[in-house]
Amino acid sequence: MKKSEEVKKYISHLVEEGKLKNGSRLPSCRETAAKLEMNKITVNRAYREIEEEHKVYSIQRGGFYLADFDLESEQEKTVVDFTAVRPDKRLLPYREFTHVMNKSTELYKTSAYDYEEPKGLMSLRNVLKSYLMTGGIYTSPDQILVTNGAQQAIGLALQCIFQERKGKLLVEIPTYSLVIKQAQMMGIQMIGIERTSTGYDFKKLEKLLKEEEIRAFYLIPRHHNPTGYSLSEKDKRKVADLSNIYSILLIEDDYLADLGSGKNTMPVHYYGDKESVIYIRSFSKTFMPGLRIGAGVFPKYMADEAAERKRLADLNTSKPFQYALELFIETGMYEKHIRKVRKIYSEKLKKASAIYHSLKSEDMNWYIPDNGIFIWVTDKRKINGSLLERNLKEQGIIVKNAEDCFLPGVLSENRNQCYRLCLSGVTSQSLERLSEVITAFQQAKLLHGKI
Repeated sequence: MKKSEEVKKYISHLVEEGKLKNGSRLPSCRETAAKLEMNKITVNRAYREIEEEHKVYSIQRGGFYLADFDLESEQEKTVVDFTAVRPDKRLLPYREFTHVMNKSTELYKTSAYDYEEPKGLMSLRNVLKSYLMTGGIYTSPDQILVTNGAQQAIGLALQCIFQERKGKLLVEIPTYSLVIKQAQMMGIQMIGIERTSTGYDFKKLEKLLKEEEIRAFYLIPRHHNPTGYSLSEKDKRKVADLSNIYSILLIEDDYLADLGSGKNTMPVHYYGDKESVIYIRSFSKTFMPGLRIGAGVFPKYMADEAAERKRLADLNTSKPFQYALELFIETGMYEKHIRKVRKIYSEKLKKASAIYHSLKSEDMNWYIPDNGIFIWVTDKRKINGSLLERNLKEQGIIVKNAEDCFLPGVLSENRNQCYRLCLSGVTSQSLERLSEVITAFQQAKLLHGKI
């Protein structure tokens, strides 16, 4: 037996005997090494392997703890939801986050529960400034606004740009559905530019910028929602250049930046005029969705207005959560968690790709990226989508067409034949059922005629 396996067997034995319970601290590497008469480094390596299996978690300078992930409910075993955009609950670092929540309360005591300025904790904004810098975002803490999720940051950007001002909002087709709804509620006129796997038709884009009264362009350069596409660096530079030439503001939604998209990739903010780009980041989709913390980097002239609008809406974002997130990032726990999430999501996409290529059909186009959480499916046939969805639901699989990601009233070829499949909340085991989805598409009935 390998020594690492011996360590794992020893820990399993402690659990079986009831000496280790959910959430309890594992014996230190030194203690286990002495008990098993082996090197402490070997024990540490074995503990790390157990951690990668999600059976334990570690806290920096706090040791290893037995994880207590809940068993799947009967519904979760039978229902696979490819529509939900949420992390796999087994990846939520709630024990580690509880640790930093308690630590922040000890450090800041009652001040953690006072009101805070609308822009957010200065200490957190300083941490975010340094963190964002590693990804090519160079800004000052005064331009960073801590928000209740990325959605609020998008709303504040739209308010600052369009309230009592003329102009249209340019959006990608398809795009994030809630932005369409938000702009509709604000009475903002929208116009679209098609987003494909190769980017944009820049001749069409420039024609729109010349002829239409466009004031801002909302775009998702990386891990696009709903398609999963990512812009090339060349195209990001082109977008930044065009925004300067035609004096339009860019609202860059980089909500999944932490999942990575290849080496030396940068946001549009890096290439553009910093006074013409509003950069938005989220900590929900890859971390703790209920935390509802996002961040917006606003141009200097707009930062105070955005903060005032936020103050009138909700005073400030939860202060205890801000302190906890600050500690989570500062201690390196966030980066460690993201590396784990990035690896697992990448493995899911590889598995999905293998399943698809074993069953693929020429009638369908499946875009499966290397990074991110989305798969984009387009069907060349006029299939009966309602029947497809109903049949899959009867099998315990939920899918939904992405019609709400297109502008209402604007004709778009095959908009009813497009599907976004989200893998983030689907377990690796449940992902096997993707083969049933592919088969269902292959056997889907046409709107007029037979299979």
